[in-house]
Amino acid sequence: MPSRDELRENTRRCVLESAERLFRERGFKAAAIRDIADDAGVSVGSVMSVGDKRELLVEIFDKSIAKIHQQRSEERAAYDESRADAPDSQNPADRLMAVIAPFLGIFAESPDLAREYGAILMSGSHQSQLYQDLAVALLGEISATLTDIGMSPEHVPVAAKTIYFSYLGGIYAFAGSGQSDFVEPLRELYSIFTFITETGGRQK
Repeated sequence: MPSRDELRENTRRCVLESAERLFRERGFKAAAIRDIADDAGVSVGSVMSVGDKRELLVEIFDKSIAKIHQQRSEERAAYDESRADAPDSQNPADRLMAVIAPFLGIFAESPDLAREYGAILMSGSHQSQLYQDLAVALLGEISATLTDIGMSPEHVPVAAKTIYFSYLGGIYAFAGSGQSDFVEPLRELYSIFTFITETGGRQK
C-alpha cells in the first residue's frame, strides 16, 4: 500500500500535469481550478493544496528549467571527461548562447504562458526557484563556460552575473512586449555576449 507521502506526491504530479495541459490547451486565464481538479481526478481542495493557478504555473516553468539544468549537468560532465587539452574553436558568444538558449526555448514554446510567468515573477507575489537554486546552477554553468573560453578568473564572477541578469531581462522584456517569438531577445543577448567576451578580460 502506498504511503501517505507517496499518495501526496502522486496527487501533486497529477495536478501539475493536468494544469500544464489545460494551460497550454485553453490558456492560463480560461483554465479554472475546477477544470484542473476534474482533469486530474481530484478535489478542488487537493488542487489548492498544491497551489493556486499562479503557483502552479510558476512550478511548471521551474520544473522545466530544472530539467534542463539536470540535462546540461550530465552533458557538462561528459564534455569534461571527453575533451583533451585541445582548444575549443567555437565562438565564445556561441558557447554562451548554447548555455542560455535552451532556457529561453521553454518560454518561446508557449509565449502566452511565458508572459504570465514573467508577470507573476515581476509582481513578487509568488516565489520562484529561478532566483534561488536555479540561479545558482545557471551562474555556475555560465562561470564554467567563461573559464573554458579563457576569461581571466578575476573577471568571471562579474561577467557571469551580467550575463545572468541579461537573461532575466530578456524574459521580462518578452513578458511585456507582446511579441510572439524570441528572435529579437536572442539577437540582443548575442550582442551582449559578444561584447562581454571580446572586452571582458580574456587571458592573454
